[in-house]
Amino acid sequence: MNEKKSLIPDFWLLIFTGETVERLRDIAPGVHSYGLVKEIAKSLLPLRYVKSLEFIGEEAQQLIDSFSKEPFSEKKESQTMDWVAVATVRSYTHRWIGRLEEISKGWILFHPETHLETNKLQRGSRAFLNSDEFNSIEPLEKENLDEAASSLLINNFTSAEFMALRTAESLLKRWYEKKIGKKLGRTTWGQVLDKLNEEFPEKERPKELHLLDYLRERRNEIAHPEAVSDSVAASTTFLNVISLCKNLLLQLK
Repeated sequence: MNEKKSLIPDFWLLIFTGETVERLRDIAPGVHSYGLVKEIAKSLLPLRYVKSLEFIGEEAQQLIDSFSKEPFSEKKESQTMDWVAVATVRSYTHRWIGRLEEISKGWILFHPETHLETNKLQRGSRAFLNSDEFNSIEPLEKENLDEAASSLLINNFTSAEFMALRTAESLLKRWYEKKIGKKLGRTTWGQVLDKLNEEFPEKERPKELHLLDYLRERRNEIAHPEAVSDSVAASTTFLNVISLCKNLLLQLK
């Protein structure tokens, strides 16, 4: 699996990680079984795809793999761990705790105000598009959507809406050029939406452009220097752009 790292670890994930590492640190010889320790370590594997915590997920896999090698290869899952095995586990957990303490000094935790699912926003565009749609999106469009999702997580709503609208304009530009057969060339902020409005008056618009008026209105709002988006506006625009992606991407393959 080669997934993009999550944008930021949320509060509960940090709590889970700390508690799980401490469970491993506190194992005792003659008390805890190999099978139990493996199960605890397996719960850390998803951290391989979490920014700043990937080292724990990767080393948890190394720890699990070590029990398939000498001197542990003959041990059964139900057997309790000896001092050598416990020392191996603690060598990992001491390193994890030390690095967690070091990197957590630079973390700033936010309480997202958006009503959208934070676990999906952490995964970015991949969480909102199916595989065909995701494979059809341009790298810059994907980057813009990911940045919009990241901005929603840290309550930076004006930036979130701006980046989502950039994605919309790129998609609509590509759709226009394929539908009309004309190249728009380099366009400034908003020119794509204005061109589409001229080409397709409201009563003559194809269903793919049902969000055009909304997008133009939000673009005009954001264009004002004194404009500031709120959670509702930014979340709504983000979801509308996702809807636009679903309507257009497969036509642009």
